[in-house]
Amino acid sequence: MKKPIRLLIVDDHPLARQGLVSMLNAFDDQFLVVGQAASSEEALIVATKVEADVLLTDLHLGPGDTRSGIDLITRLLEQQPSLACVMLTSELGGDFMLKAHDAGAQAYLSKHASASEIARAIEAVASGFTHFPASLKVAQEKRNARPSSTVREVSLLPYIARGMTAKEIARELTHVDPASPITDRTVEVHKGNIKRKFSLDSANALITFAIEHCHTQRIDYKNMTVHTKPPV
Repeated sequence: MKKPIRLLIVDDHPLARQGLVSMLNAFDDQFLVVGQAASSEEALIVATKVEADVLLTDLHLGPGDTRSGIDLITRLLEQQPSLACVMLTSELGGDFMLKAHDAGAQAYLSKHASASEIARAIEAVASGFTHFPASLKVAQEKRNARPSSTVREVSLLPYIARGMTAKEIARELTHVDPASPITDRTVEVHKGNIKRKFSLDSANALITFAIEHCHTQRIDYKNMTVHTKPPV
């Protein structure tokens, strides 16, 4: 007799977890829910106590930058590289799908998907296959067509994300690398180039772009040590 696929379900809404468990239990002995969690931190603990084949996680697991299904997948795969991961979410935008794919998810499904589609996705990832919407390829092609940033522009982004002025950024970068000093005028030129390349129409849009880049690259810009602020 074929062994059931062992599942770890993570969702911060108890009713959503219960509904998913009930739905999967209807597939006779095909699936076995071995663990549940309401947060990424709880899931990391539960994962060490059960032997799951597949993770089913929501995208949003509460407030905070690290409380997402994407972050959970990244962290769990560092501990259990063989774990197959399925993202169940109401967020069907290409950017979220790309981030989930890049983090290591093998399937991306709408929370409104039918029980049979969810079951097929679980079976697919448990067998080493993937289950993504056709729009993933479109999103990948669109991303590949995006303009790229220069090394210097990328170095500015963590400071832009903190809301620092051009003068503060210039002082900080010069402090970090005295052999390559930079002026605030040059910083403004780089900021203008970033805005033009990525069609950012305001200072706030630029800051948002920088924050998203830092999250994607896992840059902890909030806790950076900076040397431009005057002593309190």
